[in-house]
Amino acid sequence: MDDLALRAAFGDYDHVAALRTRSVVPRGIELSVDTLSPSDIFLRMCESLEFDVSEMSMGAHAFLCGAGESPFLGIPAFPSRAFRHAMVYANVDANIDTPEDLNGKCVAIPEWGMTAVVWIVGILADEHGFDFRSVNWIAERKSRVPISLPDGMRMRLMAPGERLTELLESGAVDAALIHHVPDCFENGSPRVKRIFADYDTAEREYYRRTGLHPIMHCVVVRRDVQQRHPRVARSMFDALCDARRLAMERLRDTGAYRVMLPFLPAVVDETREIFGDEFWPYGLESNRAVLEQFAEYACQQGLTSRPLTTEELFPADLLV
Repeated sequence: MDDLALRAAFGDYDHVAALRTRSVVPRGIELSVDTLSPSDIFLRMCESLEFDVSEMSMGAHAFLCGAGESPFLGIPAFPSRAFRHAMVYANVDANIDTPEDLNGKCVAIPEWGMTAVVWIVGILADEHGFDFRSVNWIAERKSRVPISLPDGMRMRLMAPGERLTELLESGAVDAALIHHVPDCFENGSPRVKRIFADYDTAEREYYRRTGLHPIMHCVVVRRDVQQRHPRVARSMFDALCDARRLAMERLRDTGAYRVMLPFLPAVVDETREIFGDEFWPYGLESNRAVLEQFAEYACQQGLTSRPLTTEELFPADLLV
């Protein structure tokens, strides 16, 4: 019998590359892999269900699960994880020296409900006295899913021609939460600073204190595909685990470095010292605490009406 032909889409990650090169082949599946920007994948998947399996924003996945019959089922493999303290920027004239100083200010973001924003808003509120309802928010674009903003929250969309980096540098906004380094900061503008200037230390301390390595993206399979072919989720999960294992082995191969990091062995050794050998875990139990924290933040920020359970996001019986 021929293998099931499926189309998948992922960002350009080392721990997914083996699926694209066919060094790893999902059992019983003839998989073609599109390599695209994550934002493009999310848009095409949410609007037209273009792929059978794909990377997906945790924010969008939580919203769809909470809203009722999502067209997707979650697979607990996580292509993107990131600490986000580095994404808090301020104009130097805004009198913002600590995260609590953001209260009552005008703050720009790319999009409400995007996972990076969910995480950093939640962390700032939990640990640094930030009240996101006190802020005048300006978003670059509307949310990709129809989120109802929390009561008392104020937000407008940027006008045509407005750019976040220019608003931040000019002082038209006091601060910005943005996961890409804004052009003004990248170009060395003296008008913009990071609130967590030593963000590396802040992120390490956050992990040592909480044990949480924030999850940005998960993997989803279309519900109709899984219903017709119940072994797809298990086969894809196993293949994603194998691809991740190969990537980890390559990072440890110091004969010829696989990435352009001059001190790669030291970085890998330090990562394993902090996180352990399984420094990029997949599966439910090893990620339950971080998923529960994300579910709390998603509820607080209006993506869901209540905190979703881990099994609502990632049904355990998919992997039986």
